[in-house]
Amino acid sequence: MTSPACLILGGTGTLAAAAEDLARSGADVTVTCRRPELAPPHWCALGIRVLTLDRDDARGIDALVGDGVDGIVDGQCFTPSHAADLARWSHASGSTIMLSSRAVYVDAAGRHANSEEAPRWPGPTPETTATMEHHGEPYASRLGYGANKAEAERVLAAHGERVSVLRAARVHGPSTRRVREWPLVRSVLEGARELAVERADDLGTLTSTASLSQAVAACMRRPSDRVVNVGDAPAVTNLQAARILAGALEDGSTSGVEVRPAAHGEAGALPGAWATGQELDLGALRALVGTPPEPTATLTRTARWVRSIARRGTDGTWELPAQFDGD
Repeated sequence: MTSPACLILGGTGTLAAAAEDLARSGADVTVTCRRPELAPPHWCALGIRVLTLDRDDARGIDALVGDGVDGIVDGQCFTPSHAADLARWSHASGSTIMLSSRAVYVDAAGRHANSEEAPRWPGPTPETTATMEHHGEPYASRLGYGANKAEAERVLAAHGERVSVLRAARVHGPSTRRVREWPLVRSVLEGARELAVERADDLGTLTSTASLSQAVAACMRRPSDRVVNVGDAPAVTNLQAARILAGALEDGSTSGVEVRPAAHGEAGALPGAWATGQELDLGALRALVGTPPEPTATLTRTARWVRSIARRGTDGTWELPAQFDGD
C-alpha cells in the first residue's frame, strides 16, 4: 500500500508538529520552506523531505502537486492571490487545509484584533461571526493581515474543493518563530523570584502547535469544506498562563516563583502575551477531533522547549537563537 502523500507549504515553524505527527502516522511528508537549515535534525529519521521553495513560486508548487496528492496544508496562504493558487491545487488534492487566524473576526462595531480600539466579544466567538472586508491593503500590515486572510478564505470557499480553514488564536509551542514566552522564561533563568503580569485577568483561547496538529490530522482523515476555530481548552487568563509557564520551569534552583497581577503602570511587568480577551467557540473543533489539548499540558511543554533552546550569550545574558523572535 502506498503511503499518503502530504505537502506542507511553510512547515518548519507553526506546522512542524503537524509535519512530524503526519510522518509518524505513516504519511509521506514533503515540507517547503525558504530556510531548510531550520528544519529539525530528527526529521531525517522521520523521513520528512524538506525542499527550498518560496510560497510565491506557483510553478514550483505546481510541479510538486503534479497529478495529485493526498493532502496539502498551507501555512503561508496570506493573500487572495495565494488562495487562488491554493484553490486550484485543491482540485488535485484529497484534502486541503488553510491556516487562518482569529484576526479575521469583527465585532458588532466592526472592530477586530488589530483595531486601535479593542473589540468587544459578548461571549465565545463562533465561526459564523462576521469577518473583515478587504480593500487591497498589504497583508504585512496591522490592518491588512486579517483582511487578507478573510478575503483568502472567501476565494477558497468560492473556488476550492474540500478545503478546511483552521482559524487559530495566538500560537505557542515547539518550533514557533515568535516566542511570546521568552520574557517570562528569561526572567526565571536570570533568577527572578517574583513576576508581575500585565492584563492578568484577560481571558482568551490559546492555540498550541499540538492542537493544530490534531486538527490537521482530523481534516486529512475526513476531507470536507469547513471552517473550524482551533485552540486548547479551556480558555485561560494571562495570570493562569504565566503561572503554568513559571511552574513548568521550577526545579531545585527555581522553585517558589511568585506570579501576581501587575499594578497599574508597574515598571518591569511582563506583557500579558497569551490571552487576548477573545474566547473562541470550539464546538466545531470538538465535533471534529474530540477533546482538544489542555493549556496546562501544552504551556508546560512550551516552557520547557523555550528553556531548552535558550543559551547564554557572550556577555553572559540569556538569549534565543537568531531565528526566534522573543519580543
